[in-house]
Amino acid sequence: MPVADLGSDALPFRARERARAAATLLVGKGVSVLRAEARDPGEKDGHRMRTQADQFVAVGLALLVILAIAYVLYRPRVQQSKQYQATVVPLANIMDVGFIVMAPAIVLLAGFWAPLAMLGVCLVAIAAGFVIGYNIRHYEPLEGSDDPVTKVEEAAQWALLGASIVNIAYYTLLLMALFLLPFDAFTPGRQSLWGAVYLGAIALIGFFGGMDWLNKRGDRTTAFNLAAVFGVLVAFLIYNVQEALGGRWELGQALTPGVEEFRKIIGLFAIVQGFEAARYIGVRFGAERRISTMRIAQGISTVVFVALIGSILVLFLPPGVPPDGTAIFLVSEEIGDTMPYLLLLAAIGSQTSAIIGATSSRSDMLVNAKVPRRISFLVILGPAILVVLFTDVNLAVNLASRVFAAYFLTQAVLAGILARRKASWGPLAGFTVVGLAMATILIFGLPL
Repeated sequence: MPVADLGSDALPFRARERARAAATLLVGKGVSVLRAEARDPGEKDGHRMRTQADQFVAVGLALLVILAIAYVLYRPRVQQSKQYQATVVPLANIMDVGFIVMAPAIVLLAGFWAPLAMLGVCLVAIAAGFVIGYNIRHYEPLEGSDDPVTKVEEAAQWALLGASIVNIAYYTLLLMALFLLPFDAFTPGRQSLWGAVYLGAIALIGFFGGMDWLNKRGDRTTAFNLAAVFGVLVAFLIYNVQEALGGRWELGQALTPGVEEFRKIIGLFAIVQGFEAARYIGVRFGAERRISTMRIAQGISTVVFVALIGSILVLFLPPGVPPDGTAIFLVSEEIGDTMPYLLLLAAIGSQTSAIIGATSSRSDMLVNAKVPRRISFLVILGPAILVVLFTDVNLAVNLASRVFAAYFLTQAVLAGILARRKASWGPLAGFTVVGLAMATILIFGLPL
């Protein structure tokens, strides 16, 4: 099914061409997404009667939130806090802006039930987090021993490496689309080509010893990236309040989700992963701190994810608008003319840091496996370049979801073995359920 005609010639952000690119970005080949039908800003019967003052307030408050949070997070006392440092690693890995870009797909698939669907995916991730926490507490003392259970962890490590390679490709495809959209230059071919060039450049930088410099730049932007995500959420929430106060907040009809929609939703599991990073920063933080801060990060991200999904329903499900249109960048213009640029800024910073961070962390893993540091970047980014060249965003995120599910499945097996040794039957039952959930994602998850 082709991407639907977007209607108006008068949209800002050079809308029609860019909206088509955004829709292609979100849904890939042959599938349509949510359509926001363009209306005249003064239309009385629609949902677009917004004044310049409304736009100024929504975007202005979002910017204030970004500046305020960034100010707090960049204070030396916060930056030097062990609690903050341990929390921000899993939180930044979970809350990259990719979930904002993919959020309309959840609404497309689940309709009015989208917030509950998002909550369900997050709860599955939280359950997997308990598996990770159990292994931090009970497996790590066995590391380096001759215990047979270490073989399961080795398998999990290689599954994580494969998942990270695909995830880097997904991040890169998304990042290239974000770079190309403002210039009306987006095509799938250009997206893949420039993505391959970008990853090739990072591989060369790493090969010649420059990755530490990139890591330092990425670490310095982490606080701003998190602040930007909260700012974007605030803008959408304020929009809802303004529409309600103006008597314009109303939802129309939506699709009723079925089995296929459920399979596609679980196929987006990769957008909520990242908390497993707490498992691999044991050199810097103790076990109990990593477990507690991972749970804090998952709690914060769950609230943000569900709130965002709820706040975009009014934009994607207005009365009379068929649910088959454009992606979130175009729709964000309803909040304010500058909102798409704020969204792009947040997304570009977040995805760049995510790519560099994932590459560096997996490089550390390969170095521990006796692979030379310089070669490790080629081992990671070579396959990622192939994924970029031969997949699209939606296929990549689904593939990443499946491989991450395989990783969490092996972690659940590991936790189950340890729980059985201790005759901890309650945890064992819980780990079995998590393992079955991961197997379901691995086998039945579908791309958009």
